[in-house]
Amino acid sequence: MKARSLAPLLLAAAAAAQGGPTKFAAYPDRDALSPFRSPTDAYAPPDEAFRLLRMMEALAESASAQKRFDIDGREVVDDPRWRQAREDLLKLPNGLDAGYLAQIVRNNKNAADRATAFYAIFHVARVDDVFELIAHVPGEPLRTIRERAFPLAIAFLRANAGRRFGDLAPEKQAELKATLPAPGSAPARAAGIVRGPIPEDHLHKLRLVPFLQMFDLPEPIDQAQALWFVKEASLVRPDLALAWLEPSLPRVKELLVSPEAKTRAEAVGLFQAIGPKDLPAPPEDHAALTAWADEAAKALFPPLRNLNDAIVQLHPGRERDAVAAAGLTALQKSSVVDPWVGKAKDGAVARGVRVVTVPDTLKPLAIPAGAVIMSVNGVGVRDAASLLATLTQLLQAGRPPRKLMVELLIDGKAHAIEYRVL
Repeated sequence: MKARSLAPLLLAAAAAAQGGPTKFAAYPDRDALSPFRSPTDAYAPPDEAFRLLRMMEALAESASAQKRFDIDGREVVDDPRWRQAREDLLKLPNGLDAGYLAQIVRNNKNAADRATAFYAIFHVARVDDVFELIAHVPGEPLRTIRERAFPLAIAFLRANAGRRFGDLAPEKQAELKATLPAPGSAPARAAGIVRGPIPEDHLHKLRLVPFLQMFDLPEPIDQAQALWFVKEASLVRPDLALAWLEPSLPRVKELLVSPEAKTRAEAVGLFQAIGPKDLPAPPEDHAALTAWADEAAKALFPPLRNLNDAIVQLHPGRERDAVAAAGLTALQKSSVVDPWVGKAKDGAVARGVRVVTVPDTLKPLAIPAGAVIMSVNGVGVRDAASLLATLTQLLQAGRPPRKLMVELLIDGKAHAIEYRVL
């Protein structure tokens, strides 16, 4: 392989194409929350709680009902009978058991009981429990029940999803911290907790996977409703889209050209929700619409992502190719690095290549001027030619690696950056 042919591959900027047809089911693994369940069990719901809830449901569904959402995002009906029923519900000794409601919405074969249980979830006291129960909505097999739950869920998200740890009173912060395992302990490691809470942390989470799995359903109305929900959730909390949406973007682009106008409109709306503020109006031409969607998605999902100065993701696209071409040219001309031998701050002797200058095109690689590159995937480098040779050898060894680990010194201190090809 000639060095010049590395342009699209340099610095792990390209991955080998995989054979077989493209499949756009982003989340194929199904679980108890995936659409749609087939409930077969019989449950005896709590009599008094469900009597009150059904009274509240009936009043809420009345054509003359005057409804609003309170400060906590829970639906309120302006009717004294409804308010009394809710007051009586909240006074019940055992309240609303979130765990038992989850069993009913997942497994109860009685659709009326499931409908009442879904209505009930928005009156559960603990906010985290409500968020967990909302994720059960996509798996409900009856569309009428899902349609009633979706707007209630979005109203609850709008009221609660933006709350952060720093919004809590000091005593509440201390109380919450006391319930968490200490970072570094075995329980913390098992729960994936690596640090204590900070003021910017959101208090509540929502798993979007079941909603994204609805994109793959055959009925356009289900696709449109899921697109609407994900769009609204993304407007409330962009980090939810950042965490879950990207694998489903190819499917959303397919739905942009759905024969159903409602589905197309909701797909456009989702891209507008995650796109930049100056995003132009969507074009009508299909090819131009796909390009428009790609540009919209880059606002939230840029092709080159410096996650934390230790992990850089390289996604396919012209931006990645531009980095590769610029890096190749610079190494061939030896214009960006010089040989270097010296000592790190800890006194250890180090050898590598010092980065003299960083062209604008290469700044996404997160290697500053003055840094010393010592090795790539464990192979030492000593000048521009050896760095280029190391990259050439790595990329010639069968399929190009999907990860490149670069060890370097920054301000004399050891550092490493992992480049991930996605």
